[in-house]
Order: sequence, then C-alpha cells, then structure tokens
Amino acid sequence: MADATTPPLRSAQASPSVRAMAAGSMRATVRPAEGGRLAALWREEHGGLRTDLLVPMPEAAFDPLIWPKAGIYPLVPYSNRIRDAAFRFGETRVELAPHPAAAPHALHGFCQMRPWTVTRQANTHIEMRYRHDPQDAPDAWPWAFEAVQRITLDPAGLTHEIGVESRADSPMPIGLGIHPYFAVSHGDRIRFACEALWDQDADGCGRQLRPLTGSARHYDSPHDGNDATTYYAGWDGIASIDRQDGTRIVIQADAPLDHLVFHVPSGGRYLCLEPVSHVADAFNLAAAGKAGTGMRVLRPGEAIRATVRIELA
Repeated sequence: MADATTPPLRSAQASPSVRAMAAGSMRATVRPAEGGRLAALWREEHGGLRTDLLVPMPEAAFDPLIWPKAGIYPLVPYSNRIRDAAFRFGETRVELAPHPAAAPHALHGFCQMRPWTVTRQANTHIEMRYRHDPQDAPDAWPWAFEAVQRITLDPAGLTHEIGVESRADSPMPIGLGIHPYFAVSHGDRIRFACEALWDQDADGCGRQLRPLTGSARHYDSPHDGNDATTYYAGWDGIASIDRQDGTRIVIQADAPLDHLVFHVPSGGRYLCLEPVSHVADAFNLAAAGKAGTGMRVLRPGEAIRATVRIELA
C-alpha cells in the first residue's frame, strides 16, 4: 500500500459549527465538523459563574493536526501510537500517515481529523456518524467502517457512547476510546485502580505488560506539574478527581474500555484520563505475539461499542 498523507479537515479560517445541549444546570457544546468533538462540559452556577469539568475548547478554528488540548475527541479506529505508522494484519500491510506530533509514528487514529455528520439531535442528546470508505477517504486504512458517537446530557453529567461497525468484506483490527482533557488544579486528588501497566520505550510505544501488586494497583495522588504518561491495563472502569473547589468528577467506563492512559503535560495545565480498549502500538504488539494488548478484530458486519459516563458527584 502506498504511503498516505493527511490533508487538512478544512480551512483554518472556516467558522466552526457548534451544537449546544442543556439539562438542568449542566451545559455542553459539540463541534461535529471539527472531528466530532465535545467542545465543553460545565455546570452553570449562581452569579453567572460556571464549573468546567473539561478544559473548554477555544472558539477559533484550528489545524486538525495541531488540535487544542481541550474538550474530548474520539479515538477511532485505534488509540495512541502505531510504531513507524505501519503494521501487518494477516497478509495485509498497512502504511499510515506519520503524525507530526509523534513522527515517525501514527497517532490517535484519523476520525478526530475528519468531519462527522449529525444524524440526530435534541436539547439533551446528539448522535454523530463518520463513514470511512477506503475508495474515497484520504486515509490509508483499507477497511470500510462506520463510527458513531451518542452523547446524552443530564442534570448530573453526560453519557458518551462510541461504537464502530465494520462495512468491510474481510476481518479488520480495531481499537477505540475517547480522549478527554479534564480541568484540574495542583493538589486535586486523582484515584483509580488497575491490575497492570505497560512498560514503554522512549517513543511512547508499549513494550511489555507488567502486573501490579498490592498498593501499586491503586493510584491515589494529588495532581502536580510533573510530566507523565502511563499505559494502564486491567482498569476496573472507575476513576475520580476530587478537586479543591469542592467538586468531584467521576469517570466510569464499561468493556471493552479496560485500558486507561494517564497523561499530564509538563506544568500540569490539564489531566488526560483516557478510557481506551488497547495499549499504544497494540496492532504491532499483537502481530509479534504479545498477549493482553487489547486489540480486537471485527468480522464483516460486526460492531463494537462502549460507554463512558462523566459526572459531578
């Protein structure tokens, strides 16, 4: 397969299309045309104030290869890195576009760099779809599929469903998840539990699954400004952020999102707790015989779905 290039989603000068939702005092905005992103999630407070659960996206348009570190975007048809932007699945060798933020590797799929179509919307609900046709799409992914996101807002938070249905005529590898940027301050308490973590190399690709024992299985630490990226496995599907402003954010995810990417940039201006289905570079690791990567395979017509709940408790 020929090398791929990733053209821009649209002109950086184009006006964003924003869809708004409201339920009680909870508010959310969605930008379907800009990668199917949840742009903001907050609670209205007295006196015109607001409590943001996520770092809100700026209103300005952006280059999809240099996205704002804000909101939530979908991870389809894979999460995180693919080493050297290439992998082999059976007899098929796939060569993807290296991402400039992770070159020479591919990064975070390509659906978050493409416009999504709104197929249903109400005051508290939106459904978006993205259809990949390898004959027409600019991305060198040889299998046809349709991805869907359903976001439902309620007075306590939101439920985010993400799924993929194969439209291909042969089996395809698949991974999925979501990539949130939580609004945090130094000292906010982060808690979750996992059974294992993946050792990684200097390029941020997984290498070896390492079981955790005893207290090491439970992460319980204040947010700080130390740069960190860790790939956890065997996540029990629950995480929480106890913030110093008195609010508590609870994140819950169901199968197959049993991996968790923990990421803090230098300075700690945001926190990423990414519920995902597999480790970074899972496709290559699985091809090399590594167990526990989380890579799934969809046969023609099969679908995979997952749900993430984010709320103020």
